[in-house]
Amino acid sequence: MSVKNDTSTLFEYLPIGAYRVGLDGRILQANRAFVRIHQCRDELQLTERLQACGFNPYVQPQRHKDLVDELHKHGKVSDFVSEMFRLQNGERFWVREHAHALYDRYGKVVAFEGTIEDITRERKARAALRKSEAMLRNVMQTIPDQIWVKDLQGVYLTCNGAFADALGVQIEDIVGTRDANWVEETIAAEFMLSDQWALQSGRTVSFEESNVTKINPDGLLFEVNKTPMRDAQGKVIGVLGVSRNIQDRKDAEALLRDTTEQLELAIMGAELGRWDHDLRHEPGYLMDQRAFAMLGHMPGDAQAPRSWSQFIHPDDLAHVAGAVHQHLQGQSASFQAEYRAQHASGRWIWLSSRGKIVQTSQDGIPQRMVGTLMDITNRKQAEQSLLAAQAELQATLDALPDLLFEFSSQGHYRAVHSHNKSALIQDPQMLIDRTVQEVLPQEAAAACMAAIEQASHNGRSDGVQYSLESASGRVWYELSVVRKPAVGNEETRFIAIARDITERKVAEEAIRHLAFHDALTSLPNRRLLNDRLQTAMAQSQRSAELGALLFIDLDRFKQLNDTRGHDVGDLLLQEVARRLQRNVRQVDTVARLGGDEFVVLLQNLGPDPGAARLHASMISYKILASLNEDFTLAGQSHKSTPSIGVTLFSGSRTQAAEALKNADTAMYAAKQRGRNNVCFYEDMPPAPANTAPTAIN
Repeated sequence: MSVKNDTSTLFEYLPIGAYRVGLDGRILQANRAFVRIHQCRDELQLTERLQACGFNPYVQPQRHKDLVDELHKHGKVSDFVSEMFRLQNGERFWVREHAHALYDRYGKVVAFEGTIEDITRERKARAALRKSEAMLRNVMQTIPDQIWVKDLQGVYLTCNGAFADALGVQIEDIVGTRDANWVEETIAAEFMLSDQWALQSGRTVSFEESNVTKINPDGLLFEVNKTPMRDAQGKVIGVLGVSRNIQDRKDAEALLRDTTEQLELAIMGAELGRWDHDLRHEPGYLMDQRAFAMLGHMPGDAQAPRSWSQFIHPDDLAHVAGAVHQHLQGQSASFQAEYRAQHASGRWIWLSSRGKIVQTSQDGIPQRMVGTLMDITNRKQAEQSLLAAQAELQATLDALPDLLFEFSSQGHYRAVHSHNKSALIQDPQMLIDRTVQEVLPQEAAAACMAAIEQASHNGRSDGVQYSLESASGRVWYELSVVRKPAVGNEETRFIAIARDITERKVAEEAIRHLAFHDALTSLPNRRLLNDRLQTAMAQSQRSAELGALLFIDLDRFKQLNDTRGHDVGDLLLQEVARRLQRNVRQVDTVARLGGDEFVVLLQNLGPDPGAARLHASMISYKILASLNEDFTLAGQSHKSTPSIGVTLFSGSRTQAAEALKNADTAMYAAKQRGRNNVCFYEDMPPAPANTAPTAIN
């Protein structure tokens, strides 16, 4: 791990992570900042975590290959941004790397050096800033008032669409210009004085102005607010201006002040138009100015009487005439009708008309009706939109493959929807008003209630999973719950969607199996063996019971591959795996390290070393005998023998790596003694210093 003889103190105390990595991807050296990034205690723990993840902590493993390829191609990498797992706890975080290749004197790449910087907060801050800027731009563009920002020299920095539309140009045409580019010099000077007023006062200033300019060609009255703009340190950097057209408001206020008749005020407040129908004459239908304005006509058009049916849509004429006739015949207390009327622009708007008979002849014949008109176009459009939304919602529900429920806070079913009734545990009508505790198994009901409780506190809940037994097997669901907005004092309810994730769960289990098992034999691989060996060591330390490791290597396996091919070799490895599993207990572990190397982990052999050795010896010779039996491979008989190295371990005295190394050493001793035998590490003489086992097949 550590190669520090050529590294300065500067490397160790750099404020960002620094490392040196070998060509095989193993970390040769890392400074303190690098260890802290992964929240490890020291380099030793860092090494252990890296080994556990195969020396590739990238969330996307391909990124490691990209980095190495770039280094081999160009000799260096700059600003290499990736997402990683923190080795200590698996937390995801973002890093920026700079690295370069190290060469020997012949120009050959021998290692790589680099730095790594945690930029997770930087990325989050930039994302939040982009979101805030986008939100600010959207808010500015949706506000109907004219908005602009100028710097201290009076140069426009930005504006919204309403301001640009008033000038008849695009926003980008305004940025970088001054008031003098758009208005006369005298008016530009007035604008600058009001800017200085806001800057000097240090607060928002408000005033009204109606100068005739290119921005305000009609001289309408505008309310202007100007506010000093400050940076993060509180320094004034410009002026924010907001201008609102208040001409209509001022006109309405003047009209309201001049109006004294209460009825007129009520009608105006309700945005109603009035009509008066003289039933003795045809045409005898009069509308006031507001009624005509609803139809887009000029006020002067309201002077002449008209036929009451003039503006009504032909398809609505019959039901309006029927409502009038019913009232005239005394069959209704008042006349009420909703119909489409033609606007001056040619489009059709919706009106609501109400009226009553106010004058009759001496013999009771109706002579005059008066009433009001209201533009209900927006309401009708909203109703149509609601109907369309309801239809769209129903279509969405019908197309939704998930189960949808509505629950009370106590878990009562209030509504159930599913296009596939067979996916429900009971008929929908049988579920209504029952609780999940009454319907679902205990664990599934508990999961649903936990999701409802979380949604009650937080507004929503995601990711809660539960399973149910069906005729086709176990089905997994993922539950998403949101709290439904309540109206008045109505019951609090929750909308829940249960999605079938069975296929995903099966896929996850398959992925997990592939990560910890050998693809050829389905035995635990080196990673799972390491986990189980660590667990066995811990259990051995707690219980004071011994365990044993058997390191098994097939004799002359390479010769079989060379003469009969790898397919036949694979068949032998699969059969060996089956025989090994048949000769051990379920509590024991049979693993394949790779090639023709297998390891058997024996646990719970008792506290007595003699008894533990006897147990391990019996299993070893049982395996030896089993593997000496002939193998039938692709229709032909084959003879294969193993060399088995055995070591005993105690969790209080032995490390996992040490035990595995001892068993490997004993296996090589078995080969050197003629193969096809068992050798205990404890029986071996001490090995001379600086020696390594000789490779023997």
